Amino acid sequence: MSILILNRVARDLAPYEEWLKDLNEDLILLTADDYADDFNPANFAYFESFSNYNYNANVEARAVELFDRYKYRAVIGLSERDVLRAAYLRDRFGIEGQTWESAWNFRSKIKMKELAIGHGLPCPDYQEIVNSFDLLEFVEEHKLPVVLKPIDSAGSVGTTVLETQEELAALLEQGVPHNWEVEKFVEGDLYHVDGFIYHGELIFTSVSKYVESCLSFHEEGKFTGSFIVDQTTELAKRMSERAAKHLRIMAPPEHTPFHAEFFHTPDDKIVLCEIASRTGGGRVNIQIEQSFGINLNKCWIYAQLGIPLELPTGGRKQVKPHILTGSALLPPRKGVFRGFSAESWPEWVTEYRLLAKPGERFDGPKSSVDHMASLVVVANSEQEMEERLREGNRIFREQSVWT
Repeated sequence: MSILILNRVARDLAPYEEWLKDLNEDLILLTADDYADDFNPANFAYFESFSNYNYNANVEARAVELFDRYKYRAVIGLSERDVLRAAYLRDRFGIEGQTWESAWNFRSKIKMKELAIGHGLPCPDYQEIVNSFDLLEFVEEHKLPVVLKPIDSAGSVGTTVLETQEELAALLEQGVPHNWEVEKFVEGDLYHVDGFIYHGELIFTSVSKYVESCLSFHEEGKFTGSFIVDQTTELAKRMSERAAKHLRIMAPPEHTPFHAEFFHTPDDKIVLCEIASRTGGGRVNIQIEQSFGINLNKCWIYAQLGIPLELPTGGRKQVKPHILTGSALLPPRKGVFRGFSAESWPEWVTEYRLLAKPGERFDGPKSSVDHMASLVVVANSEQEMEERLREGNRIFREQSVWT
């Protein structure tokens, strides 16, 4: 027997061969080219990397082809794209774990809203776009601004806010995209709730607040960042309970992390943005581990393979963060990156990662998690956290050299 791993994350987020070395089972790794150099092929029974990984159907073809040789007992897929791939393979080969139907509930922005509305849980007014008339009629009824997004995207890829008639006309000229949806723009602060389901029970949640919106990467000088808030506030408790209500209606697998996003509106309503059956992207897993001592990726893999977990005691409502942490994903500019001149960071930066190399050319960020560097920061209060995340972004921008 063996374990198939579909990978589109850096090794520091999931050192599979290290975590699973005591199993003495064959590990089959199909990975994106972007992360191939992170791993030693000698540590795997089969190793292959793929270009255009998100959309390369040779990944699926190879996984099917290799089953007769390796007879996988489990399929691991941590990224949004791989959640669906893994679910299909489990259904096809009769492997335990999340099914396609469950995975689609969490992937389709239409399906998750249908479930929410059917159970009386607030979400934005929306419409699936089949043709241009769907968009035009939605704008006529709900007025601008509206949000357009692909039904099955991740990391805000493709998401667009239309605020003016001129922007709408420009989109119509380009052609209205298919397999998209349109939503009424929701005013308010954006939060995310992360957590873990183990043996069908919600055992852990963590509530965080975004410093900027997930669409701020479009704006010059902005970044995507969030931080763990005081879990004892009434709003944090409401966010956690709302996430629990959504999870109960979405047929989650027996073991899974989740990443849910909610708006908190000026009139004190909590409105669903979207929810995924995976660990949050960027450095969310790291900031949760630093705050709570829980590595969601490791828990997810171990639970699927039947390896005992070391979990906090006292139940979900008793788990409090040891320290407030936050993270900032620092996006690239347009141009050629020449280097970073700062010699050191303030002591409140607990992790700094520079992904870009001198001489590398960028055309700006493509999604909310598209970044060339990242920071993890600690603070004593939420106000101090916001200040430090913004200060970290300022330092990086001022000390980065571009041509």
